[in-house]
Amino acid sequence: MDKTFLSVKDLYVEYTSDETVIHAVNGVSFSMTKGETLGLVGETGAGKTTIAKTILRILPPQQSRVTGGSITLNGENLLEKSEEDMRKVRGSDISMIFQDPMTALNPVMTVGDQIAEAILLHNTGITKEEAAERAMQMLETVGIVRQRYHEFPYQLSGGMKQRIVIAMALACNPELLLADEPTTALDVTIQAQILEMINGLKQKLQTSMLLITHDLGIVAQMCDYVAVIYAGKIIEYGTKEDIFDHPSHPYTIGLFLSLPSMAVGESRLHPIEGLPPDPSSLPPGCSFCPRCRFATAECQAAEGIPETEISQGHMCRCVHPVRGGIQEWKQQSK
Repeated sequence: MDKTFLSVKDLYVEYTSDETVIHAVNGVSFSMTKGETLGLVGETGAGKTTIAKTILRILPPQQSRVTGGSITLNGENLLEKSEEDMRKVRGSDISMIFQDPMTALNPVMTVGDQIAEAILLHNTGITKEEAAERAMQMLETVGIVRQRYHEFPYQLSGGMKQRIVIAMALACNPELLLADEPTTALDVTIQAQILEMINGLKQKLQTSMLLITHDLGIVAQMCDYVAVIYAGKIIEYGTKEDIFDHPSHPYTIGLFLSLPSMAVGESRLHPIEGLPPDPSSLPPGCSFCPRCRFATAECQAAEGIPETEISQGHMCRCVHPVRGGIQEWKQQSK
């Protein structure tokens, strides 16, 4: 029995800026089952947040458009729903934890009222008093005493603001949680607490999560599956174990080699040379070609880079995948 409840197929998204077309997402496909966590990993500008905002249908309508693909939730294509129907989906079926809690919260509303507002919108017949009580329970769930219901965002620390945003996102028990770098602005101690809390709530509520992050340590801690994004495409996909133990795309290997290691004892890091391509003028063939030391004429001439199955469920979009992982890459580099 297929337990897939979210399916994204051949998604293409463009932005328009001063008559320049930005190709932000270029044929992304993945699926999720209930209860699992999928990590989207990649450099800034790779298209990770655009994918999440497209699922929630909150892209700016004047500057963006979906040019192809489908997003199916429980058998219904979200891209075909009206705005009125999407308002019922947002918060109830799908919620999002935004990257910056400073701008995600309304500065002139108390934090409790902001949580209660989401509860009132998606629960017909509930009174304001009942919504307020549920909001206080959500505050306690994320580790904040209910007495702070009537405080404003400016009265809370950065970590507490992030907890409020998480409480708002989980207030209506959504099936899917989109977490856009939920711990970026937090110190290491608070970051660990927030991640532990999100993981606990996810398991308690059986919520699936799409986690956007730059931090491979967070991916190792939180994710079941990993999709590596580059220039708006998924270039490698597999289980967490596949990606960490047997990375096969040169870009994925470059991400791991960029991390400092205390065990190896190397004196220098190995950063990925060059910069990500201009999304308004992507290079022909493989977008990673200009930065890949193993690129060939075949890579540059390819119309569509084929997906190679490294192992069952482990896919790599590369003409010459590195099947031996980091060790083979180092041997070839000598």
